[in-house]
Amino acid sequence: MKNIVVLVSGGGTNLQALIDAQESGIIKNGRITCVISSKEGAFALERAKKHGIGTRVIPRKDYSDSVTYSKAILTALN
Repeated sequence: MKNIVVLVSGGGTNLQALIDAQESGIIKNGRITCVISSKEGAFALERAKKHGIGTRVIPRKDYSDSVTYSKAILTALN
């Protein structure tokens, strides 16, 4: 079973589509295990919590450039 992590920044409509696909069995051999948001308070985090999916916030504004932000995301994924 593959662990799936979804990166979000807003309402999470794409996340909801993935959750629906997972719950209906369309996604095989994988499950959404975490949602990482670049914004505190993103509604996507509520969608994830409602379905028992772990969440984490890594604010983009906390990093000086995209390279260091990408490294923070990679660290979280590992």
